[in-house]
Amino acid sequence: MTLHERVKEKVDTVIPKRLTSKEIAFSGTLAAVMAVAAFIPVTVVAGVGKVISAAVMLEPLIGVLLGPLLGTYSAAAGAFVGQVLAPQGAIFGPLTFIPPTVGTATAALLAHKHWKAACGVMMGVLLLWWSTGIGRELYYYPYLPLIFLGLALLFRGHLGEWIHVKYDEIIGFRGAGTRVMMIGLSLVVGAQIFIFAVIRELVVLGIIFSAVAVLFVLAFTLTGRTLFKNFSAVTFLAGAVFIFFGMVNSSGLLLVVTVMLCLTFLFLALVLLGHEFSGNGFLFSCAVFGVLASIFMVKGLPAVEDETFVQALLERTSYILLILGVFLFSVVHFKNKIGVRKWSGITLFLAGFAGLIQRFLLLSFESQAIRREILRLDELLPLSTSIFGDEIDITSVFYYYVKKVIPVYIGHVGFFFIFLALIVLGVSFFLNISLEKLSVAYFVIAGFAVLSDLMIGNFLAIQVLELKAGIFKAFLFIYPVERMFMALFATIFGVGAFVPLKKYGFNQLIRR
Repeated sequence: MTLHERVKEKVDTVIPKRLTSKEIAFSGTLAAVMAVAAFIPVTVVAGVGKVISAAVMLEPLIGVLLGPLLGTYSAAAGAFVGQVLAPQGAIFGPLTFIPPTVGTATAALLAHKHWKAACGVMMGVLLLWWSTGIGRELYYYPYLPLIFLGLALLFRGHLGEWIHVKYDEIIGFRGAGTRVMMIGLSLVVGAQIFIFAVIRELVVLGIIFSAVAVLFVLAFTLTGRTLFKNFSAVTFLAGAVFIFFGMVNSSGLLLVVTVMLCLTFLFLALVLLGHEFSGNGFLFSCAVFGVLASIFMVKGLPAVEDETFVQALLERTSYILLILGVFLFSVVHFKNKIGVRKWSGITLFLAGFAGLIQRFLLLSFESQAIRREILRLDELLPLSTSIFGDEIDITSVFYYYVKKVIPVYIGHVGFFFIFLALIVLGVSFFLNISLEKLSVAYFVIAGFAVLSDLMIGNFLAIQVLELKAGIFKAFLFIYPVERMFMALFATIFGVGAFVPLKKYGFNQLIRR
């Protein structure tokens, strides 16, 4: 095959030879939706006085549904009309439509198995950033786009396969959320090891062993090898021992909760080692621990007017729902109450959703604190700061990143994966379908889209708005957090739109 024939074949796969009336109408409808979304503000652009609209979260959906050509055209038309109708969101004036167009194009290319072209676009956007003086000075700024570029290279054409599966294929998937949960737990373990190296408390070591024990359980679920089950039992026992001796000096309700948690770990270890009993003891332990833990978490909430009240309430609500969901799932396992599985799924879904919101709010709050410290590092080095209540001395920016920033962000990312896995598990329990591959693929595509939008927007901000390096350095963490927030809700919205389309046979609307 000659080069001309290869190029022609590639072009023919991207550009349709004939458009149907449905496709033309559908692309026009989504362009109109994109324009209307320009009126819905999502976040404020610091230092500019403009807002980013909800249109960003529509980029992956338009790209996935319409494909590279129609999707890019629809997004460009909708974004251009939107910047005219809603000038408050026109950050870059008449050029504002360019970032959402690029974001939609990369999403469409990834979702339709043109991953090489999508990665090429992302690399081009990154080269534009590094071509500027600010980009070369802050060469590490696009750390998150590079991570998603790596994910796109890792999954390649599988993203397009997982997005376009039929509804009955969604039902056929197995191991929903298990691998996502393992990724999250691994990151949490890594963050806890960082923390233990700083504060060296037995409770943290107990948390590490407990998380590793759950990892072994999940590995046993995927592989069926009894070796993992035995390792899990031993590490559960070790985690119980370290937590107990770490909390033995506590008193009152906290000590009772600790004892019940250790008893629950003991029952888990016995079950994993093959000990046969009715499960009443385990269920009783779970129930008592759940009640005590719920009381303990409700006590001491900050005042309603406190800025941390919403975060604390969401955190405790999430953990209480998680305890209840695990207890209901245990009832299904020990008492063979299949009808309870649905309620276990609903509870786990709500726990994961509340946990995700809480983590995003907390990470945004901590990112702003980190931003303030970064702005003052040059003046205050060496300074003393804290990580999880333990004071550490900071003598350099690099040391600050290693001791403070890395463990905080690794821990948050790990919890994001865990709560996302709880959402996927919950949905699979009460709808009897598995969204593992579909949701992972959509999240990677959505993240790829919003981050390519971000980086081309940063380039325009330097060229058009003449922003200085200080703003990018100060908001090194806040901007990516906001983009991940958008990618998450784009995933929830997109998957929620996809499942009914697949279930009721509207797959012809999705151009492959």
